[in-house]
Amino acid sequence: MDSSDDSGSRLSTKARHWYVKAAVILFDTLALLLFVNVLLYAIFYVRDETKPAPPALIQLYGAKIYKAYSGWRPEDVYSLLKETWTKLRPEYEPFTGFREPAFRGKFVNIHPAGFRVSRHQASWPPRSDTTSLFVFGGSTTFGYGLPDDETIASYLGECVPASSSSGRLAVYNFARASYFSSQELILFQQLLAGGFLPQLAVFIDGVNDSYFPDGEPEYTDRLRPFMAGTLPPRPFAKVAMVRAAHWLRERWTKPKPEPTANYADPLALQAIADRWVANKKMIQTIADRFGVKTVFVWQPSPTYKYDLRYHLFYDSDRVFGSHIRSRYGYALMESMWAQGKLGPNVLWLAGIQEDKRENLYVDAMHYNAAFSSEIAGRICDFLHENPSVPRERIRDAARQH
Repeated sequence: MDSSDDSGSRLSTKARHWYVKAAVILFDTLALLLFVNVLLYAIFYVRDETKPAPPALIQLYGAKIYKAYSGWRPEDVYSLLKETWTKLRPEYEPFTGFREPAFRGKFVNIHPAGFRVSRHQASWPPRSDTTSLFVFGGSTTFGYGLPDDETIASYLGECVPASSSSGRLAVYNFARASYFSSQELILFQQLLAGGFLPQLAVFIDGVNDSYFPDGEPEYTDRLRPFMAGTLPPRPFAKVAMVRAAHWLRERWTKPKPEPTANYADPLALQAIADRWVANKKMIQTIADRFGVKTVFVWQPSPTYKYDLRYHLFYDSDRVFGSHIRSRYGYALMESMWAQGKLGPNVLWLAGIQEDKRENLYVDAMHYNAAFSSEIAGRICDFLHENPSVPRERIRDAARQH
């Protein structure tokens, strides 16, 4: 036999040998990956479906969270927090950006029109023979951590305004998580443009206006790269091994320290105040044209004039995150209010907790039922004391700014 044929035969045999070996290795690898993924899928299923993770606040605070709900059964607290913090995933809404979706639960219910259901909830749309009140604000006004019948709006439903001949107010709670005055302005416009006209509108602000100093709403950091086409693709995000890798990285990677923010920056604080005043002017101008009486409430924050020794969830300022800014911004706003620069229809409630020696919160930032009731009572008193704010006074105050 020719030596060249013999050499070629040996090479062919070796090639087949390595090909078979590579194929076996590849098959074994794929089989192993498949086995690991199936195993991880089973683990994630057991964890997520049969043993779901507790709500975020229970993970954060542990058993302490139950102390904020005196008289509640632990399983009801669990259900309330699950509905509030796990099931209310925001959905897209034109112009305002996002909102809580329509939802029906044991403790939290949201009407398809976009308002949270309150105690003695009036029908939608508002009837012409009732005195209707639209309430706007953020998650503290929505009532995160509270059942439907213990929100500020629910307690406002017990208010009988001096100018009303039709009994209690018909209250609609249009507050939404992370909303501040800029989004409330847009939502107010959208409701009026849709033909939904209340007699009264209350805007409860301060906490979130301070939290978003640049005036950009929540989720802007996600929307910007999406619109720019730079959002990284995530085709394998739900693969079990990828999920497991992310889980391990979160636990093994030491978090980078966040850059220290200057929460007392006077330029940022003034910008927040100016933005709120401008939004108030625009809301007021629109409301005047539509004959809607408005009240603007500057709400309490645990970071301002509250003895934190009585705050159940306080151990250091880190529990407040960027909400610390309200500690400094509120002082500026109080100075403006005391000088009469905010207008006659502003109710200043930021200092009502100054002398209180009790816990007022169900977590770091959100009011408990008793405090929500007191805030509603103060608003109701203000409506009684100011049955109608002369528009001339409002316009004169607006011209001063």
